[in-house]
Amino acid sequence: MPLRIDFMYSKSTGRGKDAEEALSQAIEATEADAEVVYTEVMDSEDAKTKKFLGSPSIRVNGIDVEYGEREPDEYQAGTRYYNSMAGWKPFPHAKMIANMIIEVQQRIAAKQAQG
Repeated sequence: MPLRIDFMYSKSTGRGKDAEEALSQAIEATEADAEVVYTEVMDSEDAKTKKFLGSPSIRVNGIDVEYGEREPDEYQAGTRYYNSMAGWKPFPHAKMIANMIIEVQQRIAAKQAQG
């Protein structure tokens, strides 16, 4: 069963070439069987409904690549910034995405091993 990767972005900022490239690199590096679902967020009301943390937001099987399962309750439709070794960037680093893919794959394997 493939992983579901949600790539959420706001109408005002678009998907972002750097974010799409980072996602592609992460999937390739982890050799993940993944289905990428793109979702456009229209405005701040839509952001609240979709629990959107800013553009872009990437989730692996529902888990945010930066915050994990401890997402803040601050939803917004503007640009999202990620902390990286090179400072704040408007997209997540491929390694951050890859780490979450690996973590989710390990969780799935552990559940399957339990029965």
